[in-house]
Amino acid sequence: MITEERGQRFQDVISHRFQDVIVLENIHDPHNALAAIRNCDAFGIQTAHVVFETEKIFNPKELGKVTSSSANKWVDTVCWEKSADCYSSLREQGFKIIATIIDPKAKTLSEIDFNKQKNAIVFGNEGFGISETAKKMADELVYIPMSGFVDSINLSVSVGVMLYELSRQRQKKNSFCLTHDEQTDLFRRWSKIDLDKKLRAHGVSREDASG
Repeated sequence: MITEERGQRFQDVISHRFQDVIVLENIHDPHNALAAIRNCDAFGIQTAHVVFETEKIFNPKELGKVTSSSANKWVDTVCWEKSADCYSSLREQGFKIIATIIDPKAKTLSEIDFNKQKNAIVFGNEGFGISETAKKMADELVYIPMSGFVDSINLSVSVGVMLYELSRQRQKKNSFCLTHDEQTDLFRRWSKIDLDKKLRAHGVSREDASG
């Protein structure tokens, strides 16, 4: 139901998707979260977990088409009410939890080896950073060194810096890409998204088209 050219584009992008995920914890501004999700798409991260333990809940799929440059359509989001539940689930799935923190005593980004296993990279609230739960449950804490007067950078910039380094290490060793089954499932889901968009543009539902 999609063109050969579109199908090949999907395959090319999917082949560069990694098993790693990010966690956005208690983000206050939805546009910051959506800008972070845009970075996920750019650097090969398919899933973003969003925790709403202290902030107002929003649906990443319904907000910010402009901010995310439609990346929220292609990146999967999983929402949580409790940080501990999110991290426990990720650990059960075999993820190493790496939390970003404003603390020069933490490991610097250049000291992190992303190729040991699949990673869940945690980013905290714009003003308060990560939660105490994240600090306690993280396997490693990482700090992005600053050379200026400020001690931190914007959330989406932090996500971009971290994911660029992860992507660089992953591509160097060609490790932890999506499995064949995961790629097949993703291709099917993206094809459905594309088809639904075309049908809506013509005022036709998928049910009408199949009938």
